[in-house]
Amino acid sequence: MKEIAYDQLEHLIVHDRLPAGSMVFEVDLAEQLGMGRTPVREALQRLARDGLVVIHPRRGVMVTEMSIARQLELLEVRRPLEQLIATSAARRANAEERNQMLANAKFSEGTAAAGDGDAFFEATRSNHLLLEQAAHNEVVQNVMGLLHGSSRRYWYAHYRQFGDLERAASAHANLLRSIALGTEAEASENANVLVTYLEEFTRATVGAHELRDRCLVAS
Repeated sequence: MKEIAYDQLEHLIVHDRLPAGSMVFEVDLAEQLGMGRTPVREALQRLARDGLVVIHPRRGVMVTEMSIARQLELLEVRRPLEQLIATSAARRANAEERNQMLANAKFSEGTAAAGDGDAFFEATRSNHLLLEQAAHNEVVQNVMGLLHGSSRRYWYAHYRQFGDLERAASAHANLLRSIALGTEAEASENANVLVTYLEEFTRATVGAHELRDRCLVAS
């Protein structure tokens, strides 16, 4: 149940239904999700570890603001870890996982070709979970939750203006296929290409944030 609560709350945050800077309350969230307070509390604790909320005892839970500087720091950490996941998965993935990677690659490309950002977002989430699983390293899975949660949120907030769905889908698909084929060097390079795209995407948003900040000061 706590996994369901986490997924639903992350979805609400990423899709701005719990806006950045807003204060929310455990009891209200439990009622909104239609579940008990215990799984919601556990999900909030995990979201806090992932940097998506800050828990203020006896005051509520604040949804964190997004920051370009933080996003770039996360990507700096993600680059070597994504390469580690790619090479580990290329070496350790079982047949079922490899077949699923090929299916995911095709699906990701299909969502991008259709211009369906929401479907591509969900496909990307599935891709990350699959690769973390296929790496067969529990420590890596725990660490990547922090990095991927914040990255997904940042991407979703800006992809309509700055994203290139087909380029992003190609990067994911190439990574998945190289891992499925077990080519470790190529998988590592494709992981690097994916993070490079995300870094370029993040830097492209700088102007938009500067304009927003100037407008806030003027008002």
